[in-house]
Amino acid sequence: MRSNTYELVEFLHDVLKVEAFPWAEFPHKVGLHNSCGTLRKLRTAKASEIDEPFFSKPLDLLSKVRGIEFVTPSRPDECCGFGGTFSIFEEPVSAKMGYDKVADHHAAGAEYIVSADMSCLMHQKGCAERVGLDIRFIHIAQILNGDRA
Repeated sequence: MRSNTYELVEFLHDVLKVEAFPWAEFPHKVGLHNSCGTLRKLRTAKASEIDEPFFSKPLDLLSKVRGIEFVTPSRPDECCGFGGTFSIFEEPVSAKMGYDKVADHHAAGAEYIVSADMSCLMHQKGCAERVGLDIRFIHIAQILNGDRA
């Protein structure tokens, strides 16, 4: 089953090897959030704890979008605290991690946080709203499909 199943970024980058998104333009400052699963299990980007050259499949794809500007938080691959049932059983810790994550992106100048993980985006959106941060959230598929927000 796994040999025929792909995550979106993995499919576009590794299987289709997409070289251009001529219809896509996103004139905003974005911070990329790699979920723990895509970062450490699917290896779509370099994790900071592994000594190897930098790579990022999501950044590679997004860099093909006109007008996009990337900002980098001080802790780019830190967990946002969602983690499925972790956010239920460890709610205060999960919330604090989310608050820290969105504040880090906001301090870096992000107008949007983009990710391939919708659950992380929903968690962070709730955290940003609770602490009153003016930051928006968008799935990578929306940008690559040409949404301008």
